[in-house]
Amino acid sequence: MRWGSLQESFIRPVRWVNVLLDDNIVPMTLFGVESHKSTFVHRIANFERVSINGAKDYFEVLKAGGVTLFPDARSEKILADFKAIEDANGLKIEIDAELFEEVVAITENPTALLGSFDKEFLRLPPEVIITSMKEHQRYFPVFKEGKLINKFVVVSNALTDDFSQVIAGNERVLRPRLADGLFFWDNDLKNGLSTKGLEKVAFFKGLGSIADKIKRESIIAETLFDLYKIDADKKDLIRGINLAKADLMSEMVYEFTELQGLMGGYYAKEQGESDAVATCITEQYLPDGEESALPSTPLSAIVAMSIKLDTLLGLFSVNQIPTGSRDPFALRRAVNGIMRIVNEYNFSFDIVKTMQVLAINYDAIDLKKLEAFILERLKRYYKVNPSVIEAVLASGERELLALGQKIEALNNLVTSEGFDEVSSTFKRVANITKDIDLNADLIVDENLLQEEAEKTLFDAYNTVMQKQYESFEAELDALLGLKPQLDDFFTNVMVNAEDEAVKNNRKSLVASIYKSILKIADIKEVSV
Repeated sequence: MRWGSLQESFIRPVRWVNVLLDDNIVPMTLFGVESHKSTFVHRIANFERVSINGAKDYFEVLKAGGVTLFPDARSEKILADFKAIEDANGLKIEIDAELFEEVVAITENPTALLGSFDKEFLRLPPEVIITSMKEHQRYFPVFKEGKLINKFVVVSNALTDDFSQVIAGNERVLRPRLADGLFFWDNDLKNGLSTKGLEKVAFFKGLGSIADKIKRESIIAETLFDLYKIDADKKDLIRGINLAKADLMSEMVYEFTELQGLMGGYYAKEQGESDAVATCITEQYLPDGEESALPSTPLSAIVAMSIKLDTLLGLFSVNQIPTGSRDPFALRRAVNGIMRIVNEYNFSFDIVKTMQVLAINYDAIDLKKLEAFILERLKRYYKVNPSVIEAVLASGERELLALGQKIEALNNLVTSEGFDEVSSTFKRVANITKDIDLNADLIVDENLLQEEAEKTLFDAYNTVMQKQYESFEAELDALLGLKPQLDDFFTNVMVNAEDEAVKNNRKSLVASIYKSILKIADIKEVSV
């Protein structure tokens, strides 16, 4: 923040500056404040400015004034207090890393204290209680035998030997927060889940309302359901996706927006919806990060995919394409989520063909740009040599599940011992066939094979192609296993024979091998 006429920014207005070299003040001005040979301590210990004799004295003054200067020391103190509370009461404190970091930063003399609240509030879903405590009060939730109990931990900054009033004060402040939550919960249950009013809630300019978004999501969901032949009730899918945004109209989500979807799942169960429907609603945004859990059922996975796909297709149709670091609608995260779901549930999803089918309800969408965007995310999704991904993409494959399997297969071979030698042989194969149309039917006439080396290569290749392979890696390994026969062929056979028919036949043999490999990856693109 900036204040006054200053252009410099800092987290809070700077009240004092103390710059010393040994025992001497270093005159300077920072943020419009002149340095003084003094500081402030904990406001309960002393509200006035405290003089300092020198640099060494600075640390002693702070310690005597109730200030633990270094964050690591405050962190250790809080964790030690947590452990003592857990051991003494048989409890488990849930430590939110972000909240913990904040508490360490805002306390000078931290002391963890155990407080409680009325059991009646345990009627609320645990997430409501936890969110209310964390967001409003900076409290840590407490569990016993895996269940949330009517206790909380607050990190006090007070300087006192008697913390009873501090605990009572925090208990008193928490009660109305939880009472509000209980009021919202009871009211929402009374009103029930309903999408009425969502037609007045805008989604994005040019894409209509949330109600319009739900209709588009439903079409995608039904299309994917039929495509993947999910073993579930289609009625649950339709019901789940149509109610997924209903809790946006609830009082609870109005107060705690981060609980959208989660609350809908609770309300769905309370009003008698099936477990499948409730799960679809609860898990509609999963995965929402790299470490996030995935949808737990194929049905909820379809719902989650459909929501991400509509957002992706919709925003691309109105030219809201992420640029640089700007991605306000988290479209990159949406693509990552789609790839994780596809890999988890073995869903076949072609980013060209499937997208063409899904895009018919979106006007003016540039599917080439969308394909490029998804491929860019794919290159960052897989943590492998970038040339491995380029080699697989050069094969023309655009089905996400197969892309992932081929990338893994090629990467395993590329990182194996001796790949350099294999690579050099097959790059020679690629070079020989560069002028041949690999899309044409390549015919090898066995009667034109003259040399023993080319006959051996032909037989070995046919043996490889007649087998069925359980994975791309096994197939690629078998094809690259033709290296000895190819090396012998290049050593003992003149490819560019004088006889045109013999020459073309030999090129067709080499090209057939390369074409088979190219179905998985273009080996010449790999650089190691």
